[in-house]
Amino acid sequence: MDRIGQVAVNTMRLLTDNQKITSSNLANLNTTGFRKDILMNINSSYLRDNNSLEDRVIANRGNPGVDTTTSNLVNTDQPLDIAVDGPGFIVGTTPTGEKVMTRRGDMKIAVDGKLRNGDGLVIQGGGADITVPPYEKISIGKDGTISYKPLGSEGNTMVPLSRIDLVSTPASNVVRGLDSFLRTKTAQFPTVDATVKIASNTLENSNVNSVDSLVELIQNQRSYETQIKLISTAKELDTETAKLMRSS
Repeated sequence: MDRIGQVAVNTMRLLTDNQKITSSNLANLNTTGFRKDILMNINSSYLRDNNSLEDRVIANRGNPGVDTTTSNLVNTDQPLDIAVDGPGFIVGTTPTGEKVMTRRGDMKIAVDGKLRNGDGLVIQGGGADITVPPYEKISIGKDGTISYKPLGSEGNTMVPLSRIDLVSTPASNVVRGLDSFLRTKTAQFPTVDATVKIASNTLENSNVNSVDSLVELIQNQRSYETQIKLISTAKELDTETAKLMRSS
């Protein structure tokens, strides 16, 4: 009972964590540019202690990860809406000034003139915050270059303002922090990658699949119920064994 109970209870804890991950993914089904978290595989480890008569088998899990698979692009006809066309990320900074990666390109100009996306991240260009002056017209090129026509200027000449910092890194190096922002697992932040391209006047949908997520919820629930039945069966076996020992 002791060993079975330990494995079952630990597995139930891990399944609960997986359920939270799936629920969080579903909650971001309609969040622009959201990358879903990957459910961590549950496996077992055998522990042997040479100083003890009892060994242990525990349930554990693999490392957390983020699914960086691209999703559908939707045209919005809004000049400040962008989407990363293919692999890669937009660089933004958190309120504390830390650089993070994002796929969210629904950008607005804040009251301080800085370019921010829907998560409130300040978009970076040339390693600095992008500040947009008053303009009559603005556009963003495939390479991330922002051009604008100054307010009150004559003619149709567009003036280059800045180039959005775009980076790329393997999916295995991407992790989500407690604040929900994407970072690299290594301490080194990626350098600007000129091969990453932008689709302008466009937004990218979340890559969460509602059907797959609902199936995951059901599978997790059934696995959880199986662990409960396992504990109940182990208790019954323990009770019957104790009766046999008393009768003998």
